[in-house]
Amino acid sequence: MQMSDRQLIVVPPAELRDVWPSIRQQFDEIPMSDGAIPEEVFLACANGSAVLCLLFVDGERVGWMVNHLIGRDFHIWLLWARNGFDVMSVFRADLMQMARTAGARMLTFGSSRRGWEKVAGHHGFKMRSTTYECPLDDLTAQ
Repeated sequence: MQMSDRQLIVVPPAELRDVWPSIRQQFDEIPMSDGAIPEEVFLACANGSAVLCLLFVDGERVGWMVNHLIGRDFHIWLLWARNGFDVMSVFRADLMQMARTAGARMLTFGSSRRGWEKVAGHHGFKMRSTTYECPLDDLTAQ
């Protein structure tokens, strides 16, 4: 895909309220592996600790993502794209440039979807860790 065919547009915090309604419904399609709720994501974007990026190809929006720094990692916190659209193939150069500009050393993402195990390596990602969780036992029941 040619450079002119794609656009990654960073939404400034002041414009977030105008854009948010158009993506809010899509949050229900994304498993939030860290337990965050959409209102927390909005707040992080509004206060500048995260950034919402709209993804366009040939002038048509194909998805969006929310990124933020975790230490020296430029982390893709949330990603929504039309079914079958390969965001990493199309926007990899843009993401790498954003990460460099932010002073990051790694581009990271996390997912509870098992399918990423099959394709992450094709985009240059390797597994760094796997997190398993278990709710705490209710000690009052003993």
